[in-house]
Order: sequence, then structure tokens, then C-alpha cells
Amino acid sequence: MATERKHLLYFLTTEQHPSPFDINMAYDAGFHAVIPYGGVTEEIAALLVQDIIFSRGPKGAKFSAIFIGGNDEDLAERIRETAVKNMFPPFQCSMMIDPKGAYTTAVALVAKVDKALGGLKGKKVAIPGGTGPVGRVAATLCAKLGSEVIIGSRRLAEVEKLGQQLSERTGGNVRGVLMATDEGKIPHLRDVNLILTTGKAGIEMISETVLKTLRPGTFVADVNAVPPTGIHALSVDDDMKVIAPGIRGIGALAIGVLKYDVEMEMLETIRTSEKFTVLDENAALEIARRRLSA
Repeated sequence: MATERKHLLYFLTTEQHPSPFDINMAYDAGFHAVIPYGGVTEEIAALLVQDIIFSRGPKGAKFSAIFIGGNDEDLAERIRETAVKNMFPPFQCSMMIDPKGAYTTAVALVAKVDKALGGLKGKKVAIPGGTGPVGRVAATLCAKLGSEVIIGSRRLAEVEKLGQQLSERTGGNVRGVLMATDEGKIPHLRDVNLILTTGKAGIEMISETVLKTLRPGTFVADVNAVPPTGIHALSVDDDMKVIAPGIRGIGALAIGVLKYDVEMEMLETIRTSEKFTVLDENAALEIARRRLSA
């Protein structure tokens, strides 16, 4: 006698230890079981994907789904490409990619400020300390939406190379500049429309000194929920609050609520989709913007 098909999620991560964050969310999204695999490479992914799709038959493949994560964004993307290449109708299962939460976090950040500014086209955006995964994705999305983007770092050669790479990838204007001190940040930040801080937790990227030099009308947003926040005087639950004369800010929890909702919808989509679906940062941005416009 046939048994009810169970919805299974295979969590393939580049990290040795799979993240409990994504596993917990997957169960809350309705998956009957989540099977994590750590230390996944392209070669391992190819073997796993074949076993995932063939073991449930042509009609059962859709009851499986794949989540690709980990702290190595480039490897995660190659794993995604490998997974897609190893599937063919009717042996296909839906998947999503969100390396270490970077895609959904960056999407929530960009979607919130996009709405706050009435669109990012033509705006000048600065991302101090933006060489990490969230900063890179945020810069990419802002450039695609028509912003001029500057990424700041203590390592000039590295950030200049990153700016060139993102400009080529997006067809936009992304520059890498040196931002090692307050004195080095001020000339780059005094005429921007928007500042996004995506640096390491517990590090204040925008000090009181820098904040006082920003022109009125500047918006700031931060994804760091660990004290101190990335921006002086900004609280994690601030949402378009005035934090200095003429300066409004969005804190990490205000962004995190949207990030959670976006990831949850992505998980529910790959669980229930009748058709082969691959969700990435672009799909996540569509979800975020739709939710904010509702």
C-alpha cells in the first residue's frame, strides 16, 4: 500500500557544521524532515543530487527540495550550478540558495531602503566595511537598481578589485575606496544619499564623529544586532527613526523581520512548488519588495 509522500529538505552547506538557524526555519516552514550535509563540494553535490532525485521516482522527485548554504558564497554558487546540471525532467526538485543568510539579509536591507528612498535609481550609496558576503550582495543589488555604489575597506587593493568585479558583473558603477579611519571615511560619506553597514558584529562602523558630518537627508541602515550597533545612536529596532539632525536610520531587527519572512516564503515555495524552481537573491528581492508594498 502506498504511503503518504513526505516533504524532505536536503541542506547542502560548504561549512563543516550545518547552521541550526536554517534547519529550524525549514522545519517551521513545514518540511517533514531536514537532512543536513556539511563540507559539501561540487563533486559531492553531484553525487548527492543524483541520489536525491532518482530515489523517489519521476513522480516523487518534487517532494524533495534542496537548500544550498554555507560561508563560501562562490563555492555555494558553483554547487547550485552543479545541482542544476545534474537534473533533467522529470527528475528535478526545487532548490534555493542563501549562503550563511547573506542573500536574504542583503535583500531585506536593500528592499527596506529602496522603499524608504522611493527607489534607488540615481542614488549614491556607501557601504563601509562592505567586502563581506552581505556587503557584496547589497552592493550588487544596489548597482542593479541603478545606484552609484562605493565600498569602503581597510585594504585598498582588495576593495578596488572587488569594485571592478562588481561593476563588470552588474554593468553598473561600483568603486572600492580606502576607509581605514574616521578621517578617511568622512570625504567619501559626506555627499551620499544612503549608508549601509554590513561589517562584523559588535563593530561600530559609523562613529559619532562621522555621523555629525553627514548632510541632512541622509539615510543609514545597519544589519548588526550585536552591541554596539554598526552606526552610532542607532538602535536595533529603529525603523526610519531620526537618530541625528536630518538623519534617519533603520536597525537590524527591523531588517531582520523582513529577512525572516523572505526566507520563510522561499522555503515554503520550494516545499510546495509543483514545477522545478530555483530561488536566488533576485527571487528573494521580488518577494521582499512585494511584501513591503502589500
